[in-house]
Amino acid sequence: VAVETLQPLTHYDENSKSVLFVQGGIGRGGQEHSASYYHGYNEIWYPYNPATGKGDQRYMAEKYEHTKSLGTVANVGLGYRHLSKNEHAYVGVNAFVDRAFSENANRVSGGLEYVSGLNEVRANVYRGLGSVKSQSDMIHLPQSYFTFDLDGGAAYYMPHTSQKVLSGYDVSYARTFKNARWARVYVDAYHWSGIKVASYGSDGPLKVFEAGKSNGVQVGATLQVTPHVSLDLGYTSDNKYASGAYGFIKYTLGTSKFAWHGGKHSDDAITNARARMLDKVKRSPMMIGRGYEEYWGVVPWDNL
Repeated sequence: VAVETLQPLTHYDENSKSVLFVQGGIGRGGQEHSASYYHGYNEIWYPYNPATGKGDQRYMAEKYEHTKSLGTVANVGLGYRHLSKNEHAYVGVNAFVDRAFSENANRVSGGLEYVSGLNEVRANVYRGLGSVKSQSDMIHLPQSYFTFDLDGGAAYYMPHTSQKVLSGYDVSYARTFKNARWARVYVDAYHWSGIKVASYGSDGPLKVFEAGKSNGVQVGATLQVTPHVSLDLGYTSDNKYASGAYGFIKYTLGTSKFAWHGGKHSDDAITNARARMLDKVKRSPMMIGRGYEEYWGVVPWDNL
């Protein structure tokens, strides 16, 4: 669920050749991709077993990956679009700032747009703000945690977390149709850089995995069902994370000239550039990469 708005900052009517606008939105969105790695001295580690109340001995490292929503994310941006002399095309530039409140995370982006005839091309570049957030600790464990006698030996584990707003880019192509202006098909491609997560075990830092790095393609269609309501349907194919179908229903306070029900279907004009001068800028959701490593050092006194 999200709410978006685009408001012209300069006068814009059917005779205007350019427009400066502000766009903002807030809603649930974005994703955090996390990778967790558990291991220990000689690969032995002792996760807690709630059934016994003790640590279970394991002999192999384990890795898990998980994706969750970022919760409430807000964005605000400034854009400028300029029509060509014959109004067959327009070019646009924009800049945005995003904020994920639950993670206290921010990013910036810059975008270019080119609409010509019935064709649309867009590209955005995203950069996460701030350096990698890292935190590590050493947690000592009591004798009661283990099923064997430490006899004065060492027992601890070291959690190490890393987190970063991911940088990346996307490019998209879309097309509408002369006799079905209420339909728009598109294909988007994206790339996220990821965050390198290192193992801080007994052998020193060693890169073992990367969280958040992925490439993907989205193919879909936006259907203007009524002058106020549109339906966005598509499919995402990602090389690393979940792929699948998606759908959005959008309600716009303003009305669309073209609609499957209650609007025009076709137009003799060879371009829709002017009709799209106040369309909202399309961007990819915020992404965060998170790594968690847990290294165990448990050595009974008679093994020291």
